[in-house]
Amino acid sequence: MNSIRRRLDSLDAQSSWPFARLLTLTGFSWAINAAEFVLFSFTRRIMVVSMAKSSMTSIRLAIHVLRPFVGGLFIGAIVGAPLFGRIADAKGRRWALLLAKTLSLLGLTLSALARKDYELIAARILTGVGFGGELPVSAVLVHELAPKPMRRRMVAMLQAFTGVGAVVGLVLAWVVEPRFGWRGAYLVLCVAVLYVGVLCFVFPKSPRWLASAGRVKEAMAAVETLERAHATRVEYNRVPEDAVRTEELEASESETLVETVMPSVRDSTVRLWTMWAVMELSGYALGVYVPVLISLWGFNMFSRWTTRVLLGLAQVVGSVLASMMLEEVGPKKLLVRCAASAALIAVILSYAPWNGPVVVVGTCAVSALLAASWSCVLVYAPANFSTEARGRGVGYAFGFSRLGAVIGSWLYPRIFNIWRMSVPAVAWVFAVLLVMTVLWVGLPFEHSSVESKESDEPTDLKTADKVDEEEDGDLSVVINRGKSHKDE
Repeated sequence: MNSIRRRLDSLDAQSSWPFARLLTLTGFSWAINAAEFVLFSFTRRIMVVSMAKSSMTSIRLAIHVLRPFVGGLFIGAIVGAPLFGRIADAKGRRWALLLAKTLSLLGLTLSALARKDYELIAARILTGVGFGGELPVSAVLVHELAPKPMRRRMVAMLQAFTGVGAVVGLVLAWVVEPRFGWRGAYLVLCVAVLYVGVLCFVFPKSPRWLASAGRVKEAMAAVETLERAHATRVEYNRVPEDAVRTEELEASESETLVETVMPSVRDSTVRLWTMWAVMELSGYALGVYVPVLISLWGFNMFSRWTTRVLLGLAQVVGSVLASMMLEEVGPKKLLVRCAASAALIAVILSYAPWNGPVVVVGTCAVSALLAASWSCVLVYAPANFSTEARGRGVGYAFGFSRLGAVIGSWLYPRIFNIWRMSVPAVAWVFAVLLVMTVLWVGLPFEHSSVESKESDEPTDLKTADKVDEEEDGDLSVVINRGKSHKDE
C-alpha cells in the first residue's frame, strides 16, 4: 500500500488530460444536481398544474403536493449517501458511482414521464438516492486518484461545478422549458447524465481501494496506467505483491487496535457530521432565505435571470479562490475565515439599505464565501478517514447535510411566519450557529493520549504511518496505522 501511495503521489502535479477528464466527469454530477434543483424551482408550479390536469384534480388541492415535491430529493439523498458510501467501500468507487448514476438517470426519466403527483414524488426520491450516492463517491474518487501536490485543489474545484450547474439550470428554465415544456427540459438532463455515465467507464479504479481490498495486481495495473498517461518513469515496478499485501494486513490489524483506545475517532466523526448538517442549514438560510425575506420589502435578487447568473458565477469564483489558497492557509483555517466572513456579511446585509446594488453585491459575496467554505469541507472530510472507511465516512456526512436541508425546509417558514422573527434576527441566529460550529470543528484538539506518549516511551501502538500519509498539522488524523512494539 505504501508503494502504491508513493507512486500516486509522485505523479506530475501539473495539469494533465487524465486528471482534467477525472475532474470534469466527476464534477458533472455536482453540476447536474444543481441544474435539476434550479430547474425544479422554476418549473414546480407548472408541474403541479400539469399533474392536476392529467389526474382531473383541482389545482388548489395539487398545490399542497408542492412540499413533498421539494423534500423528495433531500429524503432520497439521506438514504442514498450512506448506502452508496457503504457500496463504495465494499465493491469499489467506480462501481458505486456508475450504479448511482444509473439510479439518477432512472429517476430523472421517470420524472419526465410522470402523470400523477405520487409518481413524480417517487421519481424525485429515486433521483435523490442517485444524487446522494454520486456526490460523496465522486469526491472520494478524486481524493484517492489525485496525487498529493494537487489533491486539495482538485477536490475543492468540485464545488465550483455547483455554480456551473446553477447557470445550466437557468438556461434550461429560461430557454428550453418555454419551447419544449418542463418534460423536455428534464429529458435534456437525462441525455446528459446518460452520455457522461458512459464516459465514466474510462475511469481507472482507485488503486488505494484495490490495495486495501487485497487486489494487489489490479492496484499495480491501475497505477501503471496513470504513470503511462503522465509519461512517468516507473520506479517501483517490481515491488513484491506479498509485501504490499503484508503491509495492508498489518495496517488493518493495527487500525483495529487503535480504534479501541482512541476516543477521538468518534469525537472527530461527530464533529464532521455535525458540521455538514449545520453548513447546509445555516448556509441556505444566509445565502438564500435571508435574501428572499429582503425581497419582500426591497430588491428581489431571484426575480431576474441576470442576478441569478451572477450568483452562480460567484459560487465558481469562491471555489476557485479557495482551491488556490488551500495549500497556503490550510482547510480548517480557511474554513473558519470564509464561514465567519459569510456570516458577518449576511448580518450586515440584513441591516443595510435594501436597494439593488447593495443586495446584489452582498448576496454574491455571501454566496462566494459559502462556496469557498464548502470547498474546504470537501477537502477536509475524506482526509479524516482511512481508505477502508472513507466511502462510509463521507457518505454519512453528506447524508447529515441533507438531513439539515430537510430540517431547514420545515424550519425556515415557521421562523418568519409563525415566530415572527425579523430579518436581522434570522440572520443573527444562523450566523452565530454557523460560526460556533466551524470554530468547534476548526479549533485544534487532542486526538489521543497514545500520541502524546509516543515520544516518551514505547507503547503497544507505536505509530508507523498516518492515514494516506497526507495529513499535516492542519488536518486531524482519525486513524493511525502502526505495528506492535514486539514486532519491530
